[in-house]
Amino acid sequence: MKKMKRLFAVLLAMVMVLGLSVTAFATNTDATPAVNKPTENDKATATVENVEAGATVTAYRIVEPTYNDKGFTGYKLATGVTLTDMLVPTSDEVTGIAANKTLLETLESQTLSAPEGATGLTTYTAELGAGYWVVVVTGSDIQEVYNPMLVGIYYNVAGSGDNSTLVQGTVDANSNWSLNSTPAYAKSQQPTIDKKITGSTGKNTSDGNESGNDVAIGDTVNFEIDTQIPSYSKSYAEVSVKITDRMGKGLTLAEPANLVVKVNNVKVAAGVNTYTYTPAADKKSFEIAFASAYALAHSGEAVVVTYDAVLGEDAGLNFDANDNTAKLTYTNDPNGETNEIEDKTYTYTFGIDANLFGSDGSAWNKFTEELLKTGEVRKIILDSGEEVETTTLPGAEFTLTREGGKAYTTVSDENGYLSFTGLDAGTYTLQETKAPEGYSLNDAKIPVEITAEYNTDGTLKSYEIKVNNEKTSTYTATYDADEKGKVTNIDCTPEHENDWSDVSDTHEIKNTKLTALPSTGGMGTMIFTVAGCLIMIVAAGFYFSGRKKSAAK
Repeated sequence: MKKMKRLFAVLLAMVMVLGLSVTAFATNTDATPAVNKPTENDKATATVENVEAGATVTAYRIVEPTYNDKGFTGYKLATGVTLTDMLVPTSDEVTGIAANKTLLETLESQTLSAPEGATGLTTYTAELGAGYWVVVVTGSDIQEVYNPMLVGIYYNVAGSGDNSTLVQGTVDANSNWSLNSTPAYAKSQQPTIDKKITGSTGKNTSDGNESGNDVAIGDTVNFEIDTQIPSYSKSYAEVSVKITDRMGKGLTLAEPANLVVKVNNVKVAAGVNTYTYTPAADKKSFEIAFASAYALAHSGEAVVVTYDAVLGEDAGLNFDANDNTAKLTYTNDPNGETNEIEDKTYTYTFGIDANLFGSDGSAWNKFTEELLKTGEVRKIILDSGEEVETTTLPGAEFTLTREGGKAYTTVSDENGYLSFTGLDAGTYTLQETKAPEGYSLNDAKIPVEITAEYNTDGTLKSYEIKVNNEKTSTYTATYDADEKGKVTNIDCTPEHENDWSDVSDTHEIKNTKLTALPSTGGMGTMIFTVAGCLIMIVAAGFYFSGRKKSAAK
């Protein structure tokens, strides 16, 4: 009986071991990995980051995968492509391929796309097959200069831990594979241009900022343009780089203009191998065009242009700016497309008793009323035919003298206003130099001060005029949010009504009539004149009568 129990225990143990063995074998069979054989249809997401929305981003395959009946076997060069080491292309090789338009047309290509509605710098993606792809960015509306990029789509053995290099050579078709890619960052450069005012006659930029300033008519303004030749790779065979400068009304090139061009802080003379300088016949603009070979040889180097201009009699007054626009036009893709960027400066000159903004017809363009010449009450007839009484006095001559500088002369107009134009901000002295006929001279020396405040972009924010140390008005402009430099409204504090009969907040300079002196003796001189003539006639009569009597004897 005991033997039977022992045999049963052994048999039971054997059954348990056998059951465990079957389970283990079954588990091992289920864990055998399925074969994931690579094929030419495999694709992965290629990503190019930081490219302007609206650009055309195209990938061209220069290295292709090879396959056999067992799967992926290695890589080969695309037809027509030459690389010393296809797994490690050099920068010169990549840019050379990108510059070869004929070759690009024969290569497999695919366009990358950006998210719908993207703006600014964005990400472009596409599903690409394995290999190396040269990426070229083009477009007429892009600002940056993009150099060719290289994106790799490659196979890695699962679990190898190597996710950054291409795998070359024969591979085991029974291995598990994954298709990978790495993001590419756009190798680009966006050129900049900075136009600024560095000084003017008797001034520097301390009275405003480098983008805005005020001067007197006839003053010289010193300008500077800071920019650079874009960074071009060898994929650019021919480029165009031009700097143009256009001066608005009032400004013209000085004679001489003293123009200097520096590249990489070295003064460069004009010439066929460097750049050409072409001023316009009206001296209102000029162009500096760099030779293509020179621009490519000096790729990425800083350019500084300085010159002088003069503000003339045709200058805009008060908020009517005399602007100046510098522009850089440059090739920004290997296909020859160009882009341009610009920057402005604003030069102002002021007028007393003048329109706030030239001949603009807007309601806010009022006639300022800082100075008014007045005298005795007189009657005048308005244009409407209405007869009115006024104290305004025409015909008085005044001189406005800039502290340590120029003197300006004017005569009060029919409405009594004293118009002085072409003034810069500063301190002046106003004095009457000739009174109207029948009036006494008012020889008081009256201080006049003009102060200005500028916005950061150089536009005139406001200006204020004080006469005899009392503020007449402060004028403040509002600008269009989208169009730089465009005035949309001007406020006046206190407000004037553009009516010469309303002299509130206007400084009056009064004259008095000369006193009419009575004739000598109170009865006048006529009686004495007549009496003297009668005496002379009587005396003459006696003289001739006496001679006749003498002759008769």
